[in-house]
Amino acid sequence: MGTLRICLFGGVRISHDGQPPTAHVTRSVQSLLAYLALHRQRFHPREVLASVFWGEQSEERARSCLSTALWRLRGVLEPEGIPRGTYLVSTPMGEVGFNRGSNHWLDVAAFEKKVGTVLGKRVQEMEAGDAETLQDGLSLCTSELLEGFFDDWALRERERLRSLHLRGLAHLMRYKWDTGAYEESVACGKKILELDPLREEVHRAMMRLYVKSGQRALAIRHYQICCKVLEAELGIPPMEETQRLHRQILAGSGDFAGQIAPEQAEGESTGEETASLEQAFRKITQAMRHFEKTREHLQRAIRILGQIAGGRDRHRAK
Repeated sequence: MGTLRICLFGGVRISHDGQPPTAHVTRSVQSLLAYLALHRQRFHPREVLASVFWGEQSEERARSCLSTALWRLRGVLEPEGIPRGTYLVSTPMGEVGFNRGSNHWLDVAAFEKKVGTVLGKRVQEMEAGDAETLQDGLSLCTSELLEGFFDDWALRERERLRSLHLRGLAHLMRYKWDTGAYEESVACGKKILELDPLREEVHRAMMRLYVKSGQRALAIRHYQICCKVLEAELGIPPMEETQRLHRQILAGSGDFAGQIAPEQAEGESTGEETASLEQAFRKITQAMRHFEKTREHLQRAIRILGQIAGGRDRHRAK
């Protein structure tokens, strides 16, 4: 019996020793497999699974749909020649789960293990082998988790792994900065900004990196990119810290040798987080003001329409 390979970054892909399953893998089967694989640490009561996937159906109908999906999933994971229970396990209580001890490879599990292991170390404690492990883990995240799936549980898992991906990239970016590999650090920064263009601390890091690598013009140009992104997405200018850095670069002054972003203790809030909250509040305030103005215009329009309608009614009465 060979290795079952499951990939969840992008679409759901399954293979046994490089061969795709012979049985048709329906959308509901893909979704159920992804859920069980992502929550592989525990077993799941059937009524919970039925509610998650067919909550809009009657209880009887939901249980029937679940039974059909489980039967089809077993046919995909355990076709003829593979013993029942190899990958899909049922407990005496009727709970269902994915067999974590089976001979399988899951891209999400490999990603979490490699990235999570290195994130447990401070950048200053990292060695070359740690950086390679981190790069290998990050390379597994080629696309968003479960593209095209929009269930609440899928969106939560997608955001969780996206956050882990960003943290891994930031960790690698700082390591490359510390080791003088500025081009590789810039590459990490670009990937972060592709995923989250509003990370202003990363924009500042990119500006410093360009200066450190002798590309002052690119640092100035990147500031302009940062301004355009913040204006387009939030309608706000860069923070004073970013503007001050820009002025220093223009003047050819300032110390750009500092670390990109200081690491913080668990649960400790940084100035960057506080600034991000301030930006969010500013944006909310602007939106509320815009909403109030829009509501006033709408109420005025309603009053005018009412006056017009009333005038027509009086005219008809005459």
